[in-house]
Amino acid sequence: MIRSPHQLVAAAGDLLTPPPGTEPTLTPALRARAAAALLRLALDEAMDDFWRGVSPRMVHARGRTKALCLDAYVSPALARQWYAVWTALTTAGHHETYEPPPTPAEVKAWHGAVTDLLHAMPTATRP
Repeated sequence: MIRSPHQLVAAAGDLLTPPPGTEPTLTPALRARAAAALLRLALDEAMDDFWRGVSPRMVHARGRTKALCLDAYVSPALARQWYAVWTALTTAGHHETYEPPPTPAEVKAWHGAVTDLLHAMPTATRP
């Protein structure tokens, strides 16, 4: 089942800040990494929603290509912000032995950025 970008962002938020009365079973670091993966997926789904409304064939392009072509349809500042957050979340999802995982604070900042991006995108991204 594919979730909407907004549902994925909400699930990431629940991982970062578990609801009161629940006992988290994962460490904060694991919750942060899982939340980053959900946020990246939310951006990917929103991007696909956008391209379905603009040029359906672009849905099959690679993520980086979709992001780079975005500035022809939205403001350059929005396209740059989208690409920067998408790249940071992509990097956070890679398990590298020489690079520490993202901190919960970093992922919380990305959570806010993804929420802002979803609201800033044209209506074609909204379900």
